[in-house]
Amino acid sequence: MKKALFCRLFPLLLLTTVPAAALAESSVDSTTILRVRQDARAGFETQTLVPLTQYLGVDIDKLGDGNLSAHLYGWGRLDLDDSMDTVDNPDRFDGSLSYGYLQYRFNYANARARAGRFFVTEGIANELVDGITARTDLPYGFGVSAFGGATVHTVDIPGMATDGKGDGIFGGRVNYRHKGMLELGLSGLYESKAPEPAAPGSAADSFGSHRLLGGDIWLKPHNMVQISGHTSYNTETQQIAEHSYLLQVTPSKELVLAANFDEQNNRDYFYSSLLFANMIRNLGRDSRTAGASASYTLGKAEISGDFKHYSRETGKAQRFGGELRGTLLDNSVRTGFGYHYLRSSPDFAVAGSASGSFHEVRAYALCDTKGYFAALDAIGYFFKKPVENSDSAWELLGSLGYHLTPAFELSGDLSYGQNPQYDDELKGLLRVTYNMNTGKGGTK
Repeated sequence: MKKALFCRLFPLLLLTTVPAAALAESSVDSTTILRVRQDARAGFETQTLVPLTQYLGVDIDKLGDGNLSAHLYGWGRLDLDDSMDTVDNPDRFDGSLSYGYLQYRFNYANARARAGRFFVTEGIANELVDGITARTDLPYGFGVSAFGGATVHTVDIPGMATDGKGDGIFGGRVNYRHKGMLELGLSGLYESKAPEPAAPGSAADSFGSHRLLGGDIWLKPHNMVQISGHTSYNTETQQIAEHSYLLQVTPSKELVLAANFDEQNNRDYFYSSLLFANMIRNLGRDSRTAGASASYTLGKAEISGDFKHYSRETGKAQRFGGELRGTLLDNSVRTGFGYHYLRSSPDFAVAGSASGSFHEVRAYALCDTKGYFAALDAIGYFFKKPVENSDSAWELLGSLGYHLTPAFELSGDLSYGQNPQYDDELKGLLRVTYNMNTGKGGTK
């Protein structure tokens, strides 16, 4: 019912923006993709899947007094396979409104307000909300932001009749800035009481409401050094949920160095997710990631290397490798080659006795001219121990497209590969892309 209603409302919402777009600066981004895929797995009936997916975004600026704007983006999908009955297979139709809101920017204090469906990325908050939000700068380097509204519910968890979220959510952030060198923030969010699990006691010890407090920092003590990160605290479990920090150093324009540290207390970090409630028991409580990377640009070539160490109660792993990238023929051709190796302890893999160690090799080339564009991408994974009796998984992807007009593109992809799930996997798609920008001078 909800999906059918969305399929009717989404095009209608987009059409209502057309008159306004004609009178203001606007942009329209449209991508239509037709996929063809055969699902042939041992023990299952072979299916041919032909989904048609439409992505559409509209941005309209300088409405009203010039400070009002409208932003809308979403997607819809229809399976064109006639053998699938719409009544017996309601998933033939699907879609989602990713965001859709009105925004007003005030002429003072860097203030703005939004109403509709929007993403909140303030401090420790990273939420999708149906409601209102506002932010403004205050005297002496301070600032404040707040949001509130209804939680955006996703697809119900099988057998649960819920996605594990409460119905309402609100929060905000207070911050302080000093001369482009320092920003400190204190933020929090509070979700209304989450529903009880379908089977009482099955996830009660690892599931609850989404309620966090936290602080964040951005520090630039020198032009070459930058530090950023945040720490969040779960008020329901009364434990630290996450630490996440990044250090970036640029000794020269060509050289970039970085180091990161992330720590998640899984039960406290995923406490609000019914979907991960059982997984938390299997993975243990704590997980940490520490890593470093370096990249150096020499002319039209760039070489990079990276290392990460993963540690959790169920095992440890290291991932290391590098990549070489370059541009040719006046930047119309881009190429790259990369290699990484994941070395893990026997108990690191989540899937039983499967090996978590593997080699990853990737090579690609992309060409873009005024008339056409093409790409070739090959990636392979080579397992230390067989997974489902397979020693490797690989895929070769080719793409070819044409710029029919500066705003209109037609392209297609074809890929073939083998992996532990499929002996042969052949996929193809056709893509139509339209990007239009209009302003006072007309179409751009």
